[in-house]
Amino acid sequence: MTIHTRLTRALTRIRQWCRAHRHDSVADQSRALGKKLRGHYGYYGITGNGAAIGRFFHEVTKAWHKWLGRRSQRARLTWARFLTLLARHPLPPPRVVHSIYTRTANP
Repeated sequence: MTIHTRLTRALTRIRQWCRAHRHDSVADQSRALGKKLRGHYGYYGITGNGAAIGRFFHEVTKAWHKWLGRRSQRARLTWARFLTLLARHPLPPPRVVHSIYTRTANP
């Protein structure tokens, strides 16, 4: 299981990144967040940690929505518009990369 402090630290860094890069193009943000999520899944995606990486994905999605919604002083980004944006620029879904039930090549 992911230690709470590590999850909190990773989410804080993602939120700071979203804030700093909120005016970049949505395609660039999506690409960068996808890399960050795949890296997180690669490190923390082990058997039994699915709930923690699922929560991480959910919190990253919320943070991205928040900071995209703050790009303008006028219009806010509704969840309906954000979901259509996610359909165009999807983030990689959470997945367990390393299983304790499969054998390794060199035991």
